[in-house]
Amino acid sequence: MSSIIEFDNLPGCAVIREPVVLALTGISHATLWNNVKAGTFPQPVQIGPRLVGWRVSAVRAFLDSLTTKKAIDSNAAKANAARMAKRDQLLGA
Repeated sequence: MSSIIEFDNLPGCAVIREPVVLALTGISHATLWNNVKAGTFPQPVQIGPRLVGWRVSAVRAFLDSLTTKKAIDSNAAKANAARMAKRDQLLGA
């Protein structure tokens, strides 16, 4: 039996610590806390007097929002390119 638990199999109410969050997101310690302070990353939950972690459900939602944002940005870029091409056609360029 492996001591490593797969993130996808954890219940949403589970709490993960910072090293796991950093590995999942690919961001640095400083970026994590800057994003928490800016409100762009979920707030941690207190699990001890000097111990915090993040709910799996909150981290999943954050990761899903990144995927959605990338798709939206990609679609917006395609739409903008199509508008520019149509404008160039109309202007005869």
